[in-house]
Amino acid sequence: MKFYATALLLVLMLFSCKEETKVTVNPRNATDTLQVNFDENKKGNIALTPAAVTAIEGWESFPELQAHIDALDTVRIQYLRVNGEDWISTASLAQSKVNDSLVNNAMRSRLTVLFTKMNTTIQEASKLEVDTVSYYKEATELYNAFQNLKLQINLKFQKSIEELLEQYEVEADSLSAVRDSTQVRRDSLLRVNRVPVN
Repeated sequence: MKFYATALLLVLMLFSCKEETKVTVNPRNATDTLQVNFDENKKGNIALTPAAVTAIEGWESFPELQAHIDALDTVRIQYLRVNGEDWISTASLAQSKVNDSLVNNAMRSRLTVLFTKMNTTIQEASKLEVDTVSYYKEATELYNAFQNLKLQINLKFQKSIEELLEQYEVEADSLSAVRDSTQVRRDSLLRVNRVPVN
């Protein structure tokens, strides 16, 4: 009986000392499949003017940057975390390899803000426990920074008031010349037909 009691005690001690295996859950699983839900302060899409489109044709990284921003609200957080370095690299190239014809202080500023917002958005997506509110806020600010960049490009290549006035003066002069030549032609036709000219 002593043997059974000792064996039972030994079995109980073995089972009581057994550690339970803890199942660890990756906190990213809950947020990996989420897409960006832009904040209400998201700006509208700004279209580039024809002059601006012509000016940025040689800017190699701009189309890829545009594609990243356009895809921002369709990609999942996991995709952004995995491909984030490529996105940051594109923003860095856009900042460093910009055409000389585009460079001014305002453009440098917009590109720096865009690069910074790209970094912070990728950092938010790469956290172990993603704070979705912060991630959505950063993604919205990244989108807005790109729209501000496009606005600045449009402003750089818009015509000045003097250029517009000069263009309208040329058009007005040509219209006046056409009107005068039409008047002369009308008068000559009236004279040929012996109609009194006023």
